[in-house]
Amino acid sequence: MYCGNMGRWVSWWARVDPGKDAVVFQGTRVGYRELNGKVNRLADALRTRCCVRKGDRIGCLLTNCMAYYELAFACAKIGALLVPFNVRLTGREIAYIARDSSPKVVVTESSFLPVLGSLQAESPEIRLIDLDAGEYHELQDTGSLEEPDDQAGWEDDFAILYTSGTTGFPKGAVLTQRSILSVTHNMMTAFGHSHLDRFMLQLPLCFTGALIPLSMPIFHAGGTIFLEKEFLPERSLELIEEEKITVSCGVPTLWKLVADEPGFAHADLSSLRLVLCGGAPVPVSLLGVYQEKGVPFTAGYGLTEGGGFNMYLPPDHVARKSGGYIPLLWNDVRAVDPMGRDVSPGEIGEIAIRGPVVMREYWNNPGATAEAVREEWLYTGDLARVDDEGYFFIVDRAKDMIVSGGLNTYPAEVENVIYSFSGVSQASVIGLPHEVWGEMVVAVVVPKPGETIAEEDLKAHCRENLADYKCPKVVIFAQELPMNTAGKVLKRSLRERYAGQAAHFRTE
Repeated sequence: MYCGNMGRWVSWWARVDPGKDAVVFQGTRVGYRELNGKVNRLADALRTRCCVRKGDRIGCLLTNCMAYYELAFACAKIGALLVPFNVRLTGREIAYIARDSSPKVVVTESSFLPVLGSLQAESPEIRLIDLDAGEYHELQDTGSLEEPDDQAGWEDDFAILYTSGTTGFPKGAVLTQRSILSVTHNMMTAFGHSHLDRFMLQLPLCFTGALIPLSMPIFHAGGTIFLEKEFLPERSLELIEEEKITVSCGVPTLWKLVADEPGFAHADLSSLRLVLCGGAPVPVSLLGVYQEKGVPFTAGYGLTEGGGFNMYLPPDHVARKSGGYIPLLWNDVRAVDPMGRDVSPGEIGEIAIRGPVVMREYWNNPGATAEAVREEWLYTGDLARVDDEGYFFIVDRAKDMIVSGGLNTYPAEVENVIYSFSGVSQASVIGLPHEVWGEMVVAVVVPKPGETIAEEDLKAHCRENLADYKCPKVVIFAQELPMNTAGKVLKRSLRERYAGQAAHFRTE
């Protein structure tokens, strides 16, 4: 059987152009030959020193760093499943994901050890490898430079990527290596990635979009990734000019902050051939700002279960079809009614996606898998209107999901935590407009009769149990919540009731 996996991208370019920069991070430049050597050493050490076998899971709780890519490609070669932990999760949230995925090893940094305290106490058998303590590099140095034998194939699983669930519990989308290969084909076909590309990446690699549809096509094409520790708008302009960046990506909020920088008007952005934007609706005004600078600026739509990127707006279609999307090459997209039939042009339907990019399953969750994937179609829960030319216009987001600064929050997860606070009778979490982040998380709470709840105490309780971006910025106390005849809270009514007041709320 032909052996192929994602690791071949770095090993092939290590032979073809060994000195070419693969990743540039904090002034350190790592060429393809050096990167491949690090990957091979790590893969061998994980097998021999950590007893990792095909199908085992490896957790990753890291901020952006070289080790993230080394670990990803090592997993790809030996068939272990990478399990990225969002760096903003609390110990409670991480412990849940660890219980679900049962990683044999977790690679992390010293700063996260306090957060991992509950994980260590609950699962002492999980080996923690501290990048900052030198343990990671010591382990890596013991491995062999040779290509690992008996490598994984395209049909093997690559990663379990956890998304917030509408039930309040995260679900792990399992993507195979073939899924990732198809994602890279989609991106390379649509955006023309090549070995000449110099890609600036400032998004956290723990997010599906940053790790898969943004990073992997660059490695496949043999380009260079300029990886940043964090997003800094002034630094973005400097890096574009200094390193002649050709492609970059970010959520609309980030590109708005870059455009608001004092130096933006005079910045030389002529090297940019493309800027991708996703994670939230892109304002037409923002598209115009970059078009005036001569920068091709376009938008995309995708979700973790579909590989992270499924539709886009070709740059030369922006002026005519702003806000619309067309499917990428290697996935089909439909808008369907509740019976699964295609809606007519102008009507609204649920987005369904089919193709090799779609996840294999939700880890350990056959019920959720059967609900989401039916007859090869992934039902996203997102709603879109399709025009007579086949462009999809997103009109609502999945299951009342809140998108703040490009980060997804499902109300049910936050509501579960609020309900665990003493004195709460009812709670509903909604998203309201925010001038910087697009939306903010707002909790509408009904106290129990005779109870008084301090807003700051409730917020502190949320911060102890949720990632900061999921915590309510505003808590509204009400006497009752609007409900339908089935007893379901009418979130749309709440949004309509408080939307006009959003600009006057005091937020943290």
